[in-house]
Amino acid sequence: MANREGNLSNKATACSPNNTLVLLVANTSWYLYNFRLPLLESLRDNGYEVAIVAPHDFYTSVLEKEGFKVHSWLLARSSINPFLELKALVDLIRIYRREQPVLVHHFTIKACLYGTIAAKLTGVYRVINAITGLGHVFLGSRKRNRLLRRVLRPLYKAVFMARRSTVVFQNADDQESLIKLGITDGSKSRLIRGSGVDISYFSPIRDASGNFKIPFKLLFPSRLIREKGFDELLKACRKLWDEQKVIELLIAGELDDGNRSSLSENELLRLRNDPRIRFLGHVKDMRKLYAEVDLVVLPSWREGLSRSLIEAAAMEKPIVTTDVPGCRDVIDHGQSGLLVPVRDANALCLAISLLMQNPDLARRFGKAAREKVLSEFQVSLVNKNTLEQYNLILNRPNNFSK
Repeated sequence: MANREGNLSNKATACSPNNTLVLLVANTSWYLYNFRLPLLESLRDNGYEVAIVAPHDFYTSVLEKEGFKVHSWLLARSSINPFLELKALVDLIRIYRREQPVLVHHFTIKACLYGTIAAKLTGVYRVINAITGLGHVFLGSRKRNRLLRRVLRPLYKAVFMARRSTVVFQNADDQESLIKLGITDGSKSRLIRGSGVDISYFSPIRDASGNFKIPFKLLFPSRLIREKGFDELLKACRKLWDEQKVIELLIAGELDDGNRSSLSENELLRLRNDPRIRFLGHVKDMRKLYAEVDLVVLPSWREGLSRSLIEAAAMEKPIVTTDVPGCRDVIDHGQSGLLVPVRDANALCLAISLLMQNPDLARRFGKAAREKVLSEFQVSLVNKNTLEQYNLILNRPNNFSK
């Protein structure tokens, strides 16, 4: 009996979690670099050993240069092939079993689902699931989406009601939706508003002129996917062009082959022939771009919480966006910007035209938008709230230092 107990004790010691290692898990390294780098740095500054789990992409090496270890995850982001999905789950189980972190923090829906299952099977009991958006399964109206919702609901409930797990939402609408569906409850869910922005970096650059310059520069800061409202924006711009409005449409984003609603290469080629549209691709210095434009427009169908809108608001840019979760959280209609109905190109056209003709109103909206960012969305507040959640789960003192 003593030998058996000793063997069990040794096995438990060998498999016990690393009491400072946390893994941040997502479906791309791009996401973690662009949206969570300040959180990674803050966790490291507060004594955590931090590593990343994500499929390898261009940003893997960038994260490694920042000093973070990246474990490659064999995940096909847009796949629904059962064999590939099982392979992704098994690979995650292998990583968790080998690394034995004290806590795992999942971003994006596949990471939440597979990560929670992998954590349970490998004895990782502390799990944070961050809902960055509800995705096709909950938002799609097609018969296939409705069927998937019915099939997957028990799995989602099992994952988001798992013992010792916490579900973090970026907006209250998503939180309320999943609570009403019985997939999570108030005791397990928390609201932390997005990933935050650096208000010193994204700060207004003053322009002494009273009116907008010609051409009026309109910025769409997003990937080229239909769910971001690109088709509606194009219709609105064409109507304004027909009215002889001198507008230049700037697109700061790329095609997204991993998303089913992405524009095609052929569609992009046709649009490139229009001299009134400027495709910028991925823009490294968004601050400089925001400073150059007159109006930021994002007619998205739904967001977790739009980082680009928060960045633009921090720079006092006037904004037109849709009255949907994740967009209306950033903008208060008639106070810090304009909200229009989703998929309504005519309303979008009218809102753009109104602000073009009223530069003083546009500037007032911009100033009010920055005030809201200062009170709700600056990165120091978001990271402080996130670290407090970590420390609460791990029963550690709160000593946030960055």
